[in-house]
Amino acid sequence: MFNCSNCGNESVKWQGQCTYCKEWNTLKEFREAKSSKENWTIKWVSKELKSIEKVELQNNRILTQSSELNNVLGWGLVKGSVVLLSGEPGIWKSTLALQLANWIQDKIIYISGEETDYQIMDRANRLWVSGENVSILSESKLEDILETVSWKDADLIVIDSISVINSINTSGSAGSIAQVKYITEKLVEFAKSKDTTLIIIGHITKDGNLAGPKTLEHMVDTVLFFEWDKYEDIRFIRALKNRFWATSEIAIFKMNEIGLSDLKNPGLEFVSNSTPSIGSSLSITIEWTRAIIIETESLTTYTKFGYPKRSSRWVNSAKLDMIIAVLWKYTSVKLDNYDVYTNISRGFKIEEPWIDLSLAASIVSSKLDKALNKKIVYIWEISLTWNIKNVMYLDKRIKEAEKLWFEKIIIPKISKKINTKLSQIIQISSIKDLLDYV
Repeated sequence: MFNCSNCGNESVKWQGQCTYCKEWNTLKEFREAKSSKENWTIKWVSKELKSIEKVELQNNRILTQSSELNNVLGWGLVKGSVVLLSGEPGIWKSTLALQLANWIQDKIIYISGEETDYQIMDRANRLWVSGENVSILSESKLEDILETVSWKDADLIVIDSISVINSINTSGSAGSIAQVKYITEKLVEFAKSKDTTLIIIGHITKDGNLAGPKTLEHMVDTVLFFEWDKYEDIRFIRALKNRFWATSEIAIFKMNEIGLSDLKNPGLEFVSNSTPSIGSSLSITIEWTRAIIIETESLTTYTKFGYPKRSSRWVNSAKLDMIIAVLWKYTSVKLDNYDVYTNISRGFKIEEPWIDLSLAASIVSSKLDKALNKKIVYIWEISLTWNIKNVMYLDKRIKEAEKLWFEKIIIPKISKKINTKLSQIIQISSIKDLLDYV
């Protein structure tokens, strides 16, 4: 078998390019370690079946003092679960893991294969971690780790990180496909048998994907992914997978001198200022249970080249191309000779389609060189037929606008009556109507 060192995809034969991630010369041959003949003896064990009605429900979650982390996990860490925490280097994954000692009263074992005991303690002092309920271990060999923790009573174990842990029972160096797969299997088996929560810190590839085999994501219960902008003090955690809760929730943290702290009420955290400006408009996005005000920014510049440039940051590039095409087709705003750049302020990645109108408004504002009033919020999805579409969680978005200083909100034309404290609800039926307010 051959494995891609970039994405972990398996192939039965060698080829120059990986069929999954399209990287060249990344397929490496590997062989599973052969077991001795004695291990092939099969022993059948009869297990007792339980009726689902007789299974006793227990409080099997570990609540932390971080409400943000609790929300993204689904009201705390589930006992016996395995959580994979991933992100770019320097994003403070290890910092967050060590801060759990302050957020959880249960017993914690922090295992680092990258730092010595002194280095871990030095970072703990910087984060004001008391250490009364946390024990540390500097070790990178799996067998020694399992032997040590099996005799210790711990509610949470942190492995930092999976890419530097190695085992003598399988081939390959630390971080290889075979090593990561085998080590994860053994750690998951240990967590389930001991009913101990396990947090595994993982790295990502240069393409932003999780390092290691794809089966790594399937073996764990929860996959958390850190997002950031290196020039901002905001950190986001998204749940890419969660067997115990929804995956559309996010956690928002703010960096400070003693680590990460909850950003409980974002409010206007992602809005630069309230002054009307060209190429800037506001919208409201919904992340599971939370409504957040965001600022979309656009810049249009004339180009003499035959193929204008389209660039988007924190927004899907396909969304930008679609909005430009709809504007060109159904309005007088022509962008065939203009470069268009879009951005979400403060590095907040948005996937939902109901910020389309805000993006369109900022593009038109930049093209016509007219400033937009920051007291207006734009909410709806643009369709290819220039008609509007219904907005999910519209009531929640309107209530969020009421809490702040907004006066008007532009939404799709609907038949039901809206009760709101806003001075004006502007309902439009097509993107042509947008030009009347820009």
